[in-house]
Amino acid sequence: MIIDSHYHYMTAMSEKGAAEMVQLIYHEAKKMGMNPDYETLLKTAAQTWGDPLADRLIDKMDEAGIDVTIAMNVDNSNFPLVTPEKIQRQNRMLGEAVLRHPGRIIGLAGIDPRRPEAAEMARVCFEEYGLRGIKYHPDHGFDPAGPESYKVLEILARHKGVLLTHTGPLMPKGRCKFAEPLMLADIAVDFPEIKVIAAHLGGYINWRPWASLAAFQANMHGDLAVWDTLAYKNYDLFCRQLREVIDLVGPAKILFGSDAPVQTLLYPIKTMLQFIRDLPQKAPASIHFTVEEVNLILGGNAKAIFGLADASS
Repeated sequence: MIIDSHYHYMTAMSEKGAAEMVQLIYHEAKKMGMNPDYETLLKTAAQTWGDPLADRLIDKMDEAGIDVTIAMNVDNSNFPLVTPEKIQRQNRMLGEAVLRHPGRIIGLAGIDPRRPEAAEMARVCFEEYGLRGIKYHPDHGFDPAGPESYKVLEILARHKGVLLTHTGPLMPKGRCKFAEPLMLADIAVDFPEIKVIAAHLGGYINWRPWASLAAFQANMHGDLAVWDTLAYKNYDLFCRQLREVIDLVGPAKILFGSDAPVQTLLYPIKTMLQFIRDLPQKAPASIHFTVEEVNLILGGNAKAIFGLADASS
């Protein structure tokens, strides 16, 4: 079973809305030695990211051979136009997309815990919309283990949900100190029943703090979203760092994630999957990966976290 654990569901997208995210991916492309045309990237994002029924997502999954996608919304209360009503409408639409494509999509609600009504929003997302977890972006300026967050995490724990939270450095306006992996440490103490997925493992430049936490916390996991940037630029270094991560925390902690459709502006998910599939054959001679490790990363670990049955069953 192949599972993409990091996909951004978007009901609509304008050029203005896409501009900030496209700037990030344009920066990534420059680091990889690419020379994309910014205006082309922006136009593509505005025309293709809006996918309220998730039909385009299913087409891309079938094209890449992906069985299940973990799709999420993102909430940010810093923006006055992103009202609780608007984000709940998007969360409801994600729940409807899950029902439209049974067995193919798992939905995570976007909820900013700074909202006074955040805990009630979470309850509705679980009990009425059928979503399975929550996506945090603490780089928007909040402590993921702070008092406001704990009110939401209480609802998450009650419904045996999964927390997927951004970790790792970002360009400004990201408040990166809140996205440090160690900011998640208290969640395992106070909510040991919550399974946490640290998006990006803290980043391929800053993964060691995540590894130091994951090595000691049973429910701490992480996804490899955007690590394909490193694999594209320097595959040997990607192999060395991933091997070290696995040696430190074990292969059962790591999930494949595409960060699509943002990251897929540069190349298709098939390319990202191939970076992982190639590990047993194409890693440097002194670095070894097993097929079993690859299978866990590409789907086995996410399958266990979300309690999924085999695609054929």
